[in-house]
Amino acid sequence: MDNKELSKININWYPGHMAKTKREIQEDLKLIDVVIEVLDARIPKSSQNPDIKKIINGKKKIILLNKCDLADEKETKKWQEYFKKQKQEAVSVNLNQGKGINDVINKIQEIMKEEIEEYERKGRTGKIIRVLVLGIPNVGKSSFINRASKKNITKVRKQTRSYYKKTMDKNCKKYRNVRYTWYALA
Repeated sequence: MDNKELSKININWYPGHMAKTKREIQEDLKLIDVVIEVLDARIPKSSQNPDIKKIINGKKKIILLNKCDLADEKETKKWQEYFKKQKQEAVSVNLNQGKGINDVINKIQEIMKEEIEEYERKGRTGKIIRVLVLGIPNVGKSSFINRASKKNITKVRKQTRSYYKKTMDKNCKKYRNVRYTWYALA
């Protein structure tokens, strides 16, 4: 094969499982209330998948800066300010030790406050908040769900898997019987 023939070959580098997952997210996004994107606090931009921003356009979103214990505290604060200027909520967490989980739950309640209150004004209880947890491999998606649900139910596998769903009942101080459904993408 010469160079002319090689230049005519069309190679698709985008793995099939990634394309499938992207389609699944786009299909199910209408069911989701809040998106949580988990990033590595040491390398927030490098650990961010650029497709996520395009896919979730317009959805309420919280960024988790995980592994903040391994990152420089001043730099993490700068990143939080950076995301704030981008009109994105960012919370620093250490999911190995469970630090910051309550801050994330509070942030979810804060950004969903109007919807929850409207739901309760109509005489309903038990509002289910559907949360989609996204991120590249090994940033802490499963660790977040395990810590938030206080159960170790997510099994980490080497291969990318499709959605799994975990419902967590949470009695909140301000909102009674608020339930969270976590959808994770690994």
